[in-house]
Amino acid sequence: MLVFNYGRLALAAIAGTLCMGRSHAQSTDETAAAAVFFSPERDLAFALNVPDDDSTEDLYFTLQIPTGIAWGAVGLGSDTMAGALMLMAYSSSSGQNLTLSPRLASGHSEPVYTPDINVEALPGTGLVNETTYVYNGRCGNCRSWSTGGIDVKSTAQNMLYATGESGDVRSDDVQFSLSMHFNYGSFTVDMQRATGPGGSPEIVPTDEPVLVAAVQGESVEGHKDKVAMAHALIMILCFLGLFPFGTLVLRLGNWVRWHAVNQGIALVLVILGFGTGVLTSGFYNRSKNFNSAHQVIGILVFAFVIIQFGLGFMHHRVFKKTQQTTKMAPVHVWLGRLIILLGVINGFLFVPPPPLFSSICRANAQYRGFSLARKPRFNYVLLGLVLFIFPAILLLLMTKKFLWKWWNKDKEVDNGYKMEPWHQGRAEPPSGPAAGTHAAGPYPPRADFGPPQNAREYV
Repeated sequence: MLVFNYGRLALAAIAGTLCMGRSHAQSTDETAAAAVFFSPERDLAFALNVPDDDSTEDLYFTLQIPTGIAWGAVGLGSDTMAGALMLMAYSSSSGQNLTLSPRLASGHSEPVYTPDINVEALPGTGLVNETTYVYNGRCGNCRSWSTGGIDVKSTAQNMLYATGESGDVRSDDVQFSLSMHFNYGSFTVDMQRATGPGGSPEIVPTDEPVLVAAVQGESVEGHKDKVAMAHALIMILCFLGLFPFGTLVLRLGNWVRWHAVNQGIALVLVILGFGTGVLTSGFYNRSKNFNSAHQVIGILVFAFVIIQFGLGFMHHRVFKKTQQTTKMAPVHVWLGRLIILLGVINGFLFVPPPPLFSSICRANAQYRGFSLARKPRFNYVLLGLVLFIFPAILLLLMTKKFLWKWWNKDKEVDNGYKMEPWHQGRAEPPSGPAAGTHAAGPYPPRADFGPPQNAREYV
């Protein structure tokens, strides 16, 4: 058995037991009825057979992917996604079989399932040796479809392939929304050499897998959804970094100006993060309708951020003129707290819940945060940041309060003078030159110079 590296994972290669033959050499005669393709990363193998029978439109194929990746797909009829018929395969809910979903691609977005393509699983389909998924299939109408087709007489028919990142989908849903491809590329197939007696084409392994009647085209490895990554990083920076920091600079040092600068930067980044979220949502079937909980909450939070910034700006303008707090101040403060809370909650992916709520949470987990992005492992990174940052902020605020009390107490200097017990509670008479002037009556009222100059701008 061959073992190949997929990223940092060791993935099992296509094994000899997956094949109908056991030979380690392939002659032209043995492979005349099949075209065989191996991806450069050895994370996908595909064989195609065209029955030499004018009375049928059938195509036979074999698709193999190792268990370490989320999904694998081959696109028929084109070397680009637009117009291609995608045969996408991923593990079934039991983990012992493959779910094959025929989909049509319209561009650089997730292909959409089409019920018009009929694919039948043939004997030999399933999990073999706990290392490799195999799908032996027959398609009754894969030679033409609504957006394209293949030419069975072509000696260089365009095809494409793609595989997902490491993971395990486990779904029987043919419309299950998948993550973006990690490796992908194109190849061509000599359809004439793939024509012969009909049946499941075999993939015979060798120490160095050889392409048969197929030619490798463009290949890209390690592709990432950079737009989704930017969205996540920007929003984490805002809701776990800038917004809490804006609270600290105000509560610890009364630095109103720096608070305003910080919130302005955060607003710009939130707008950028919102834009990247909208852009990446259009790539996937699960998010392009903007009806998931993560997206709805995200839109609300975005609106709240705009409103809160406006309230803060107007409150500051009024305060500079009157030196008095306004009714907008408490709304600004509490709306900010709500924004941070909702933003953090919305970013969380699914954390294993108590058993009583596990079924409910699992049913809705795919619509939140990192689960929506099919990156559940990052939930624990986010959880670690939350458990570190917010207790640290609370500790700083409590320490500041303690130090403030200690400082004020230390400034209360004892002058050594103590009234006699019988004089305590009685007003001390004035002394000095002013005694004669004010002894006959109370002190005159102080002039009103307006509000105190050290009035706090925030609440």
